[in-house]
Amino acid sequence: MSVCAACGFEGFSGEGDCPLCGGSPGSDSAALPPTVPISEAATLDREEPRPRAGGAHRTGELYAGRYRIEAVLGRGGMGTVYRVLDEKDRLPKALKVLHSHLFDEPGGLDRFRREAALLARIRHPSVPLLHAWGTSEGEAYYVSDLIDGTDLRSEMRRRGPFSPAEAVDVTARIADALAAAHEAGIVHRDIKPHNVVLGRDGSVHLVDFGIARSLGGGTQTITATGVTLGTPEYMSPEQFESHRVDARSDVYSLGVVLFELLTGTLPFQGDTPVAVARKHLEEPPPLVRSLAKDVPGWLERVVQTCLEKDRARRWGSAADLAAALRQPHPAGAVRRRRLPTGDVAVEDEGMETEWALTLECPDEKTGWSPGMPLLYAGRPLPLVEAVPALAKGDRWSYRFVPWPEEEILRGPVDYDRDAAERAARAKDTVLARLKGLLPKG
Repeated sequence: MSVCAACGFEGFSGEGDCPLCGGSPGSDSAALPPTVPISEAATLDREEPRPRAGGAHRTGELYAGRYRIEAVLGRGGMGTVYRVLDEKDRLPKALKVLHSHLFDEPGGLDRFRREAALLARIRHPSVPLLHAWGTSEGEAYYVSDLIDGTDLRSEMRRRGPFSPAEAVDVTARIADALAAAHEAGIVHRDIKPHNVVLGRDGSVHLVDFGIARSLGGGTQTITATGVTLGTPEYMSPEQFESHRVDARSDVYSLGVVLFELLTGTLPFQGDTPVAVARKHLEEPPPLVRSLAKDVPGWLERVVQTCLEKDRARRWGSAADLAAALRQPHPAGAVRRRRLPTGDVAVEDEGMETEWALTLECPDEKTGWSPGMPLLYAGRPLPLVEAVPALAKGDRWSYRFVPWPEEEILRGPVDYDRDAAERAARAKDTVLARLKGLLPKG
């Protein structure tokens, strides 16, 4: 397998054109994907650009003979972003210029090219549209839509926690943008409030694809060539373990953002990146409603599903997450449903009753006793009370409340796994009895 020199796509067979950017294995040209038309777009020169001696660009300067610099919007790990006026169509746009020090560091220019190539593949209202990319006076740059607004991190600092309805709306729209990226075969890998922009017109935008990868691409995580490849507080467990990431890694990170929107704090914090990583890998997140009482039970479960350590237990896609967030949930509704095990679950969505969960079971759950932590639908719930069946045909009742944040959770009983083990034991017992009835020989 080869790596495309144009855009850095890994897992490339080396035969024909790169499936990501259309370039060849030995080419230094990051050609635009032919399926994405970009009006009068420039392409990166074949000759390697070199750092510009002058450093930062001045207000009023005309860049690349077309873009009048009006202001600095921000500086990140990959480059500086300017607000510019396109002198040709007289429209404001965003200009991103690669940091000069990254030219001399392996992979810096390739990552910048890859960001532009990946951004060109996504067509969604919540992802800035790429207009042009190329080189000017030895610098690599690209031009995209300008989002008039503020980043979500700044807004959270100003406002504090969002209401559940506002948090759901923002998160669902970020999930929509992620779904479009995933549909284009791209994993963002750096979902965090800093990379979400709230437009003054009420729009929500996902930005900064600087460390994004194609699905099935590389596994680099924390740092390389001086560029941060992920923010520890928002990274999924598999990113810390250098496993290949997929769409569910972005779902995990978006779950962290949703947790923070609802509570005003992060689920995992530490003095060092290693300490934070250990918590992501080993510790269950606090229950949202232990920190924010007005959050409904269904929304807490959505967050818990996002933050599953095992990605197979998370939402399968960003589209699934968006659908779950938009599903109607009447306030204070108590949901009663029969489970595949034969148990009946009574879930109090609004926690208006004393119990978060009541399990009505046809038989006694031997081994279950008050104080036992049960992991049900991704939520840790301590068993408070077990009520025996009073007569033949009655059901046992097991009543649970949310797990107290101040208590350490150890060895929870997973409901699904416990049910499977009980079913297997029951089957073995029936088989043993049947064998005892059969004549010998």
